[in-house]
Amino acid sequence: MTNPQVTTRNSQTFGPYSHLLPWPMLLNVELEPRSEMLVGSATIRVADVEFGWNHVGLEERVADGGIDWTRALSVVEHLCVSCSQTNLLCFVQAAEAMSHLIVPPRAAYLRLLLAETERIVSHLHSASGIINAIGLPVQATAMREVRERMINAVADWTGARQQPGLITYGGMTHNMDEAATRSLSLAARHCERALRAQVVATINSKGIAGRLSELAVIKGSEALVAGLRGPILRASGVASDVRASFPTGAYEDEAVTVIVQRTGDAFARLVVRLLECLESFRVIEQALDDLPAGPVRARGNHEMRTGKSISRVEGPRGEILCWVDGAPEGLRGIHLSAGSFPTLGILPGILRGIRIEDLPLVLLSLDLCLPCAER
Repeated sequence: MTNPQVTTRNSQTFGPYSHLLPWPMLLNVELEPRSEMLVGSATIRVADVEFGWNHVGLEERVADGGIDWTRALSVVEHLCVSCSQTNLLCFVQAAEAMSHLIVPPRAAYLRLLLAETERIVSHLHSASGIINAIGLPVQATAMREVRERMINAVADWTGARQQPGLITYGGMTHNMDEAATRSLSLAARHCERALRAQVVATINSKGIAGRLSELAVIKGSEALVAGLRGPILRASGVASDVRASFPTGAYEDEAVTVIVQRTGDAFARLVVRLLECLESFRVIEQALDDLPAGPVRARGNHEMRTGKSISRVEGPRGEILCWVDGAPEGLRGIHLSAGSFPTLGILPGILRGIRIEDLPLVLLSLDLCLPCAER
């Protein structure tokens, strides 16, 4: 006998461009209505995700004919906006290891500042999007205002709101004067104070916790098997951060506290990103206090050598791994594994069993960067 409360399952397709999806993708789902008493509510029984609308083709382009080293800098930095500095840093460090280039201490510290300010801007974009999707536009706007103040501070310091083109082989393209650096320090302290109150209010909000707790749970063991990285992995109780476990550059001198939560749900992922913003502000202040004087470019010949090398960097979405194959005339091969890449594989499984109205929140909590993942 058929259960009268359950109606026939139906299939729907969302995308590649839909208000329910934070990025271009094609989502095919089989829905199972929950009950006649819950009108309009349905659960995702099966999910199939198709990607490719963000495909960049960087690796294929390089493998087909190579590109010169100067062009490679711009191409890697412009893969995406939110991970541009850490992508570029990872690539440049691999090239420097291949060619035995020594980066001056001041340049290493300036690179750290670029990476940590980028992490703050990226995390605040993710957090404000989640809070807005919950239905709290005032709180989301306040968080966006802090993000915008941080972007403006970085723009005053570097001369560009995004992708400033400062990181290069052997260091930085040019130095930052002391007045601009002092302004960055002052602006960062003001932003940190404004954000700290918002973070405390968000974490203690029963409304936000009630909406996100137990949503799209990823256990620590599942995260490890799937090879997840970054805030998603740390929100599942795994203390993994390249800045602490495999520090390079100025991170060898400036210690980073790894932020961990245990529950592995959407709320834990939000909390990790917010607390990491505060930790990044602390690292920035510490680095600015310790900022050494001196040149920002390696001395002598900067000619690239023939060889292969790898580098690892902690980006906003987790570990970035870059492998390069080069010669004096240019880059011959590259593999850039972005922090979001492993998350693509778990998406169908994590969507299974969630309510269709929770779909935007689940996707936002994963904070994918598809241009990097589909490089």
